[in-house]
Amino acid sequence: MKRASEIYHQTIYKDEYSYCAHPHIRKLLDGSWLLVFNRSVRRTFILHPPEDPHYYNLTMRSHDEGRSWEAPQVTPGYDWYGVECAGLTSLSNGAVLLNQWRFRWFPLATAKKLSKHMSMVFPEDRVSVMKQSDETNEPINLPEELADLVPWGRSNGGTYVHRSTNFGMTWDEAVEVDTLPLSGGYGMRGAVELCNGDILLPLSDVPHYKKIFVVRSSDGGHSWGPPLLVANEADKEFEEPCAILLPDDSILMLLRENKSHYLYQTESRDGGWSWSKPMKTPIWGYPADLLLFHDDLLFCVYGYRKQPFGIHATISYDMGKSWEMDNTWVVRDGFPNRDLGYPSSVLMTDGSIYVVYYGQDTNGITGIHGTKLRVEV
Repeated sequence: MKRASEIYHQTIYKDEYSYCAHPHIRKLLDGSWLLVFNRSVRRTFILHPPEDPHYYNLTMRSHDEGRSWEAPQVTPGYDWYGVECAGLTSLSNGAVLLNQWRFRWFPLATAKKLSKHMSMVFPEDRVSVMKQSDETNEPINLPEELADLVPWGRSNGGTYVHRSTNFGMTWDEAVEVDTLPLSGGYGMRGAVELCNGDILLPLSDVPHYKKIFVVRSSDGGHSWGPPLLVANEADKEFEEPCAILLPDDSILMLLRENKSHYLYQTESRDGGWSWSKPMKTPIWGYPADLLLFHDDLLFCVYGYRKQPFGIHATISYDMGKSWEMDNTWVVRDGFPNRDLGYPSSVLMTDGSIYVVYYGQDTNGITGIHGTKLRVEV
């Protein structure tokens, strides 16, 4: 394991009264960078989007490759609350897409009344899941009265793709994506635009988080076709896919797997109509983001939720057929706990790589951070 050279860290956004996490960044056609992340209220314990109706997606913009950032704004608007992590897509015609999953939330009394007619998740259900999870909360940090502190019910919602024609300043159109017969569609790494203009959006089956599928648009994101299953295995729990179009027009997709915590990968060589059997990679960590640089190298960055907690990266010299695990990079370490990750990267004009991610500082404030690094290959 080695450290990247010419490294520089910065805090992009934090707020002592907010919990901010799960960023995704994309370079737009006008040269600016657009960053999206989640924000909710800060508590003595951590609630992630499936557990908290107070989440909004926020965007920030940089016109100087991360040296400065505009103030965050709620995206696409204040009516869109209780959402999962969002993904961004910059299209070749300049349009920008933002995909998000939104749950439906109800006050507890209303939820109990509605549960006679619709499926509903109650506080005791969510608390049980949280206590079994090793994601962010140590059991000792969960208050005994936790169920009383989350007095709301959750029902299934919908998958939406929002479209902007002014580089994400405003969002002009919201299209609901029909994911039936699957339960829903959640993705946090955006879509892939193919050479024929089709847009392929990889998603996981929220709220189960076990199956991966894609939906396709052939009209710039105005409408979407039916879901096509990519990965579904009885003993695996796949979610949070990340896809990239390779120089030979094949598509490589990395998948988070929640039982082993290793990344899996699959590929398509026919424009996303069929996919290979998911294969386990040697990469322990999640979720991932992929970046093509030097024309023939793949840079994979991922969260590392084992001590020393941090952000790691590796490279493939053969377009994902193998990964250089003997020479992985530490993008950043020294975080106090595993409340971190979701890194995403863009290529800078000087050949450096800029990585965004989230993590806690020494004061316990979880915020959005960035690192500029140069990878010597």
